[in-house]
Amino acid sequence: MIPLWIQLPNLPLICWGPDSLSRIGSTLGKPLFADECSSKQTRISYARILIEIDITIPLLHKILVESPDEKCFEHKIAYDWEPTFCQKCQQVEHNCDTKKPVPLEIRARKDWIPKKKAVLKQKSF
Repeated sequence: MIPLWIQLPNLPLICWGPDSLSRIGSTLGKPLFADECSSKQTRISYARILIEIDITIPLLHKILVESPDEKCFEHKIAYDWEPTFCQKCQQVEHNCDTKKPVPLEIRARKDWIPKKKAVLKQKSF
């Protein structure tokens, strides 16, 4: 389960209520909250919701929405970030099928070395 921001471009204004956004988000996972612009309806080009989504299953890009006036329509979903999930090794942002070598900066061991403590001189008054 990973929290992902989704965008609902050109969502009809009748669907912008907290209950409607929560119901739409529930079709994808557990809705956490809407961003401030969506809550206050200051940006109406798209609604944006943070949803906790199970990424072990493929992400949906369209959902069926029923508006408060009981009309059904198919609506597009855009993700701010679409994480990949390797079914073979069960890791996020990894794919065993591509067999790409791990980048050198990840392979190189980096040791943490504490900085030397600076000696502060006290002023006498």
